[in-house]
Amino acid sequence: MRYLLIAVLILMAGCAKERQEGVITLKVWETYNAEERPVFLSLVKEFEKQHPGIKIEAVNIPFDGLEPKILTALATNTAPDIGRVDVAFLPKLAIRGALHALDTLGIERIKPQLRPVALRSCLIDGKTYGVPDQVNGLCLFYNKQLFAEAGLDPDRPPATWDEFVEYGKRLTSKEKGIFGFGMKNSLWWTLPFIYSFGGDILTPDGSECALSSDEAIAGFQFKVDLYMKYGIEGGAWRSGGIRDDMGFQSRVYAMIFNGPWAVKGLERSGIDFGVGLIPSGPKGYATNVGGNNLVVFSTSRYPREACEFLIFIASKESQVKWANTLGQVPVNMLADDLIDFGKHPYLKTFMEQMKYAKPRPPIASYPEIENEVNPEMQAALDGKKSVSEAMESACKKVNAILAEEEALKASLSK
Repeated sequence: MRYLLIAVLILMAGCAKERQEGVITLKVWETYNAEERPVFLSLVKEFEKQHPGIKIEAVNIPFDGLEPKILTALATNTAPDIGRVDVAFLPKLAIRGALHALDTLGIERIKPQLRPVALRSCLIDGKTYGVPDQVNGLCLFYNKQLFAEAGLDPDRPPATWDEFVEYGKRLTSKEKGIFGFGMKNSLWWTLPFIYSFGGDILTPDGSECALSSDEAIAGFQFKVDLYMKYGIEGGAWRSGGIRDDMGFQSRVYAMIFNGPWAVKGLERSGIDFGVGLIPSGPKGYATNVGGNNLVVFSTSRYPREACEFLIFIASKESQVKWANTLGQVPVNMLADDLIDFGKHPYLKTFMEQMKYAKPRPPIASYPEIENEVNPEMQAALDGKKSVSEAMESACKKVNAILAEEEALKASLSK
């Protein structure tokens, strides 16, 4: 007890000293890549200039190692003030009480400006636990040269799934080792198919798995048919197969799904490529949503100041700089009219695609759901199960996961 009291007094003394000196330090764990980090640090300098009483200590953490590092820090009470986390990780932190709800800290000033599809991942049980700093989704990338060689208009990607199949047949030449399409196998990468057929992961109330619905089955069946029925997909998803992104660069696949993060690398490679909307299905255009959120950990001594930093990063001015420098979709809609599309022509397509984006359900167990669903999808693609059998089996596992999450939430609320 004596040592605990001493520790508390030391902590209070340190806090008082910071306040007396007029400057507080907010530690941020971030995962920006080599191109993004200089832009982020320039925004940090601008924030410090506008807020002379706040200093930001930015620590770059490898993305793959962030989640276990945060969980360890929370267990040892050594977490930073602010963290940049994947959209799928935020709900897990929120339901465990690891994050500050921002609703009484000023976040309402900026919420109406943020893309709803990006903000959705920050909303848990009616409370706001973060601010999106990056949002992305998939579009259709296609090789213009291969289009021209197949007699297709290189400036007109397929608009519907029926056209997509027809294009794929004309592009596929097994003699030349060229396939119309290369794809990944995971739930997230399959969502554009499922959504465009009217399917979803969960029922509207979030209580049950919806992957066994007629619409979801039809969407996944179409994806399977691209390989098994139409023969236009080259097995990029198979173990030992040529990956979709690598095959796109080597002219094995004429079309793939990819995100804005791939544009600069493809431009440097010299490939003549285009970016179009993912083709429309029976229920229209659709894509999935990825990205990252900035959160304030519940152990922070300065949650209001930390929230101000989050608001600054998501502000119109910051997002204009971010989008125009990096070619990424701004999370603040007020930035849309100030984007330099001459510098980033593909960004217009990604921003148009985001109008049809659908976020994943903000549940803590989403990664576990992916882990259970992906092998079932693999079994269907391998021909070991029918699509309906695979989706029925997946739903049984998903419903068990949802029940476990509800039990956990109930125990944590006691």
